[in-house]
Amino acid sequence: MRGFRNLLSSPILLGLFCLALFSNAIAADDEDARRLYSRGAKLIAEGEMEEALDRFNSVASRYRWSETCALALWEVYRIQEHLGNDEGAFEALNRLATEQPGHFEKAHLAQLQLVKRLLGAGRDSRRTLETVRRSQVTEPEVLVAMLQSIIKNGPQSEVGIQAHYYLALAQEKAGEKKEAIGTHEDFTETYPKHELADDAGYQVAYIAYKDWKTMRSTGPHQREAAAVSLAWFLARFPESDKAAQARSCLSEVRAAEQRELISLARYYESRGNEKAATVYYQQLGEKFPEAALVEGELRDKIREALAQAVSE
Repeated sequence: MRGFRNLLSSPILLGLFCLALFSNAIAADDEDARRLYSRGAKLIAEGEMEEALDRFNSVASRYRWSETCALALWEVYRIQEHLGNDEGAFEALNRLATEQPGHFEKAHLAQLQLVKRLLGAGRDSRRTLETVRRSQVTEPEVLVAMLQSIIKNGPQSEVGIQAHYYLALAQEKAGEKKEAIGTHEDFTETYPKHELADDAGYQVAYIAYKDWKTMRSTGPHQREAAAVSLAWFLARFPESDKAAQARSCLSEVRAAEQRELISLARYYESRGNEKAATVYYQQLGEKFPEAALVEGELRDKIREALAQAVSE
């Protein structure tokens, strides 16, 4: 009894005593966790995935300080992905990234790979369970939230930086075009030397191009925005492997503008409004000087309109 009183009166001895009790409790918990984990592994071998998932979830929730917790979370991730529950798989990875320091890099990368697959932007990651998974479509808003979590977990890591790019893709899928353009623009400005910088720049232009394609004949403002964005991309990233695609898109936009100017000029001619027709022929000559070099009636009218502009 006296020795116990002496123990209580010494802060150092008391601390060591409590540490020993805590260590023993952790060891006991880890032993229980390993037994439960082994049962889960056996259930996987027997093909009982749902029951195995319950066992591993129990380990992950009841023995958070056990060394077996991380192993159980990895199994939860694999089984959830196998079953087609992508949100459950992502959550398991999120716990690994935020609660298990030794597993951060691997879990963080797996999070990005999972979302890229759901976006259709990457190959399926390898899985130990190779049964066909049921079809499931993850809502774009959920993908946006997932990518925001990845960025929060490691904003300056390579995975976090890449997640910024894919966040913009998810935002566009979610119908948040302005936000997507803003995120892509931020990426090109913040990481101008990154290998995805030109891809982000191209997406800014391509979103404008797709808007024009959707609006088509009723969207002159969209056409102009597309032309400006595509020209900006080509000036900013002339060596990009996306440059050929951008030039093709810009050529299509310019050809559409040329056809529209010719159509307007001829429309006003047919209405007897020579003044309005001359304005459009002048615009044709200024914007598309090559049109004034081709033999034919159009060339003559463009040259006449340009000459009239000079004389005025």
